[in-house]
Amino acid sequence: MKCHLVWFKNDLRVDDNPALHHACLSKDDRVCAVYLLAEEQWEQHGVGNNQQSLIIQAVKELQSRLESLNIPLIIRSVGDFKQSAKALKSIGEQLEATDLHFNVEYAVNERARDKQVVEALESSVKCHRYVADSLVAPWEVETKTGQPFKVFTPYSKACYAYLSSNPVDVFEVPSKRSGNKLKVTIESDSLPKIKPDADKLPAISEQAVKTRLTQFCNDCLSDYDQQRDFPAIDGTSQLSSALAIGTLSVRRCYLQAKTSTTKGAKVWISELLWRDFYRAVMWHFPRVGRGKGFLEVDSKIKWNTSSKDFESWKNGETGIPIVDAAMKQLNTTGWMHNRLRMIVASFLTKNLWIDWRKGEHYFAQKLFDFDYASNNGGWQWSASVGTDAAPYFRVFNPASQGLRFDEKSEFIKYWLPDLREKTAADIHKFENQSFKNYPKPMVNLKQSRQSAIEQFKHAKEQLS
Repeated sequence: MKCHLVWFKNDLRVDDNPALHHACLSKDDRVCAVYLLAEEQWEQHGVGNNQQSLIIQAVKELQSRLESLNIPLIIRSVGDFKQSAKALKSIGEQLEATDLHFNVEYAVNERARDKQVVEALESSVKCHRYVADSLVAPWEVETKTGQPFKVFTPYSKACYAYLSSNPVDVFEVPSKRSGNKLKVTIESDSLPKIKPDADKLPAISEQAVKTRLTQFCNDCLSDYDQQRDFPAIDGTSQLSSALAIGTLSVRRCYLQAKTSTTKGAKVWISELLWRDFYRAVMWHFPRVGRGKGFLEVDSKIKWNTSSKDFESWKNGETGIPIVDAAMKQLNTTGWMHNRLRMIVASFLTKNLWIDWRKGEHYFAQKLFDFDYASNNGGWQWSASVGTDAAPYFRVFNPASQGLRFDEKSEFIKYWLPDLREKTAADIHKFENQSFKNYPKPMVNLKQSRQSAIEQFKHAKEQLS
């Protein structure tokens, strides 16, 4: 009788999980699951308490769901990725495992870890790899010349063509295993208790996110294109945390959205493909996962190293209302509206001229929905050093952004109580105002924008 070992990583779900599905195909074989807890790796990758606590909760819920299917989950603390192969080999030997099933990840360290695991086990265990974290795997689409895409629009067109001829399918939750198929005597390590920085954890159980997906598609999806940019409106899916840690399948999202023909649905599906795009960039150009900008100009930029300026940005004390309100939202809730992510990233890299890697790291520390590929891609885009990046001369004006997307200052007033008695008109004219208990702008927006453009031009000249 075969014994199938399922290795869970950033796919903490039983629904539409290819690795779990294929391990359970035979009703007669034994199935066991394992999760490797790599706390030291979290620290090395800058993952903060918010997402760490969320992952711990998800692992607990996964263990309970697997138990209901008569599949034991072994939890093993390994410190960092280097210990993964040794741990899986030991567990596999104790269980007399014949097959290992796992879903691939695309980042540099994860790929190296997976390669080490396969090399360590392949002589005695058959290893099976699957795609679970994207609609279109990075290697499935390429340019007409056989190269990976560097720009989103042609990439998305290729993805739509691929999806039209390769319809997305999902795997249902496996049936409950018959009793006593596998008695596991291997003890699990205890899960750590991690206190989040934010007030509360988002609901990321499989049942909760399934309900939220249905609610979003029924009530908000058709207007998504019109409402998604306004932070005072509940116009986004709020599913990013579940997607990031894998309690929700991106394919479920796509199939449910695809039932609608509205423009809002098309825009949301495009956002799902942006997620795939940054995974493809990470796969084909691994340097972006090693702290390097996609564009060579990144190496020539002399960033502002002021720790005081960076602290003002982190704490929401820049004197720019929309930026400060956004940072207060992040620090309090562990989440930030996507439009605001672009605004604060542009302000940090273009107006304050601070290294995008610092912003990338701070988001990793604070976001429940921290997604390495998307976070990296978004920050490089904002800093004009990434693939498909914003032109260096295109700098978000936080004043006009605030006026356009928070015209009545509802969002700003919610997060900045010292401005609640002020009129929206006065708030949007903050550069010419003086507010009690609220700082004056730390930089002149027009001058700092022009300075950034000049410095970027100088950096580009260094390449020629």
